[in-house]
Amino acid sequence: MKEDLRPKDLYVLVADQDMVQTMEALLNRSEGLGIRPISYAIAKHMQRDPGCRTGASHYLRDRIHEYGHALVIFDKNGCGDHSEREEIQRKVEIDLAANGWRGRSKAVVIDPELENWVWNGSNRVPRILGWSGHYGKLRDWLEAEDLWPPSSAKPPEPKKAMRAALRKGRQSVSARLFGQLAKSTTLRHCKDPAFAELRDTLQSWFPKVRT
Repeated sequence: MKEDLRPKDLYVLVADQDMVQTMEALLNRSEGLGIRPISYAIAKHMQRDPGCRTGASHYLRDRIHEYGHALVIFDKNGCGDHSEREEIQRKVEIDLAANGWRGRSKAVVIDPELENWVWNGSNRVPRILGWSGHYGKLRDWLEAEDLWPPSSAKPPEPKKAMRAALRKGRQSVSARLFGQLAKSTTLRHCKDPAFAELRDTLQSWFPKVRT
């Protein structure tokens, strides 16, 4: 059989194993994302968020001819740049474009951190975090613990809120949880700007095939 030498669709560089599990689950939900099924690879940068911010173009240089598009995803918290989320993305994208990825790469910076995607209103979230009952019950508890102001759409410190909920639910923190959340919770109601950019980018690169 002749080897298929065509480039794969997408290479994803992320900051840690939590993001690996998240993206693996998301990219296997092509219908939910509104894209066609794609071929992809996911890798984590050994220098985590700062490495993704400053070293993505170097890391991805050898993949230029192997993949059609590239995504770089990392947290704003801990990345080493206190600029606005959009400005950090712009800097990374300029560097990627100057190093062979012009017109086919995107940086996604999550503000403040990946856990912001957890708080999406799905009633499956509390169950995965070890709770019984609905999402509103978990939110009420976080409000009582001063971890979720009533006027906020999401906890201001989403990682701290998630870990508090896990402790209360007697669950341990693991990358596996992020995969479960991304695999089973709704994608329609996540209002995080970084997630919306990710979804819109994937839809523009890999539109669904009309039958």
